[in-house]
Amino acid sequence: AESNLSTKTGKKSMRRLCVPEITFLDAFLSLQFDGRDGEKNSELKFTAGDALVEWAEAHRYLECSHSNQINSNRLNSHYQTFRGVSILKTIDADAWANRVARGKERVEDSANSHPNSEGNGNDPVSSGTSTEFFYDWTFASPYAGTIHCPSNEHKHNSARNNNRQIWKSLPQSHIPFHLLQDTSQPILLFDDIMLYEDDLHDNGEVSLNVKLRVMPTCWYILQRLFVRVDYVCIKCREVRICCSFEDVPIASGVDGLQKQKTQSTQQNFGKIAKSNTIYRDVTWREAAWEELGELGLPKDPKAWRDENVGNNALSPIPLAALLMKLPLVSLPNDMPAFSYVEIM
Repeated sequence: AESNLSTKTGKKSMRRLCVPEITFLDAFLSLQFDGRDGEKNSELKFTAGDALVEWAEAHRYLECSHSNQINSNRLNSHYQTFRGVSILKTIDADAWANRVARGKERVEDSANSHPNSEGNGNDPVSSGTSTEFFYDWTFASPYAGTIHCPSNEHKHNSARNNNRQIWKSLPQSHIPFHLLQDTSQPILLFDDIMLYEDDLHDNGEVSLNVKLRVMPTCWYILQRLFVRVDYVCIKCREVRICCSFEDVPIASGVDGLQKQKTQSTQQNFGKIAKSNTIYRDVTWREAAWEELGELGLPKDPKAWRDENVGNNALSPIPLAALLMKLPLVSLPNDMPAFSYVEIM
């Protein structure tokens, strides 16, 4: 994908975006809901294409300039970012920049020595640090699913942004986690769908996957974006979506996943999760590599690889448990932490 962006100097600059090395464009998860007349009323889906389009759209609001590149050891500072999409440096980025600068000086010296020779304007060294591929190469999309509600789409005409405004904010989570913990209920259907993954040019890994579980009492979706940039940062963005088939009480006064620890011992039910209503919880967690030690988390990159976690002394803790120990970070303004959509 390509886009023309305006820099601070007013000049147009081209930015070229690349997709992850392994992108499953044919893979998707789609849940369709019938209306009272038997016709399709709404659809909730998860696709790699929609996730990458939302990621690419965020680049329209990022400067096409290396001067605003985020410093890897200050992720929590107010550097340039839009909806969680930003441009990080690798651990050896400064060394590479110095090499490019030295190369540029040699080219300029050669040009001064041979003033009649024609330089190659497309040479990345002669043109300095190119902005053509200056993009979020970690593919950290803010994607939280795509929802289609015909009545709302006609009103807002906003299918382009995955109908984000359709989700109505809630003060606390309404997902009935006690239903998901009920081991007496069988799992009728389970699937784990990988949407995209990449090894970030051997600098770490990124993966976006979505899991589906269907039980007699409800269905549940977990989408997880995991980003590991070795010696730079760890990111985890999770979207939990649930719909119960009957009205069920939920615990009050406890937010989100904390319910999983409390509902089994105290039945402090005060609110109702309504049937035919989709509830969504969104949590973003991340930490700079320098912060891992202070958080009591391993600093060896091998400990954050899924195939190693729990199998050796590097990290006996499951990866999901490690990710839960990362600190929470703020969500985009148009993405409430807790929200719902009525589908009937």
